[in-house]
Amino acid sequence: MKLVIGPASPLLGKRIAEKAKLEIAESVYKKFPDGELYVRIVGDDDSYAVIQSINSNDDLIYLMLILDALSEKDIIAIVPYMGYARQDKAFLEGEAVSIRAVARMIESYADKIITVNIHSKNAMSHFKKLINLDAMEVIGRHYKGKDVIMISPDLGSLERVKRAASFAECDFDYLEKKRLDAETVVISPKNIDVSNKHVVIVDDIISTGGTVVEAAKQLRCKSVEAACVHAVLASNALNKLYNAGISNVIATDTIERQISFLTVSDLIAKALEEFV
Repeated sequence: MKLVIGPASPLLGKRIAEKAKLEIAESVYKKFPDGELYVRIVGDDDSYAVIQSINSNDDLIYLMLILDALSEKDIIAIVPYMGYARQDKAFLEGEAVSIRAVARMIESYADKIITVNIHSKNAMSHFKKLINLDAMEVIGRHYKGKDVIMISPDLGSLERVKRAASFAECDFDYLEKKRLDAETVVISPKNIDVSNKHVVIVDDIISTGGTVVEAAKQLRCKSVEAACVHAVLASNALNKLYNAGISNVIATDTIERQISFLTVSDLIAKALEEFV
């Protein structure tokens, strides 16, 4: 088996190749003046692993073209960040269920799909061949031995944060919104007093950063950090986070950013062991 590294995941792909002891297949990627994309995979092996996160429309098209170039082969598609997963149902009549469409496209080519912390169980339900890895362990181990409290931005993400906290061996809680009047909403931890504590707000995705920013503004604590698996960071989110007084922001390399200090390469390399 060889590894094809898509243009969205060069660093993570290299790390996986080293840890899984996979040879990297030669690949060619181009973008024509009219915006159309081109892919060529050089080689004639029987099986390939393909790594390509989906953080843009180009990322998705590149992935589909890579898979098509390998359509006669055995394929494991590694999509560390599964874009379009937040549209996991039709919220309004007539809406496309985006992740269902993406799942059908990828599964029409791939024999198995590996992803990391897909957004929801509902999104996962649209796949038949999916292995969903959990990077909360990676975040938790990073904070092990540090005097922190991990906070979930809401009750819905509490289970994720609980897992991270179990590896960090620290306390955890979630933020609760209380409306005091028509214009005033107070955000505070549900159960734990964080006064004079170092707080880490943990989530699967930081997109615009709005929730984390509002929480950071209202938390009365010694310091606030933010940690996530997928650093989407849309709309100048990183600037907003730092401007809100957050002292540090870290993420994994499912999306390769300047804050991707943690790697999911060990998780993915281990998952690949049964196929290599």
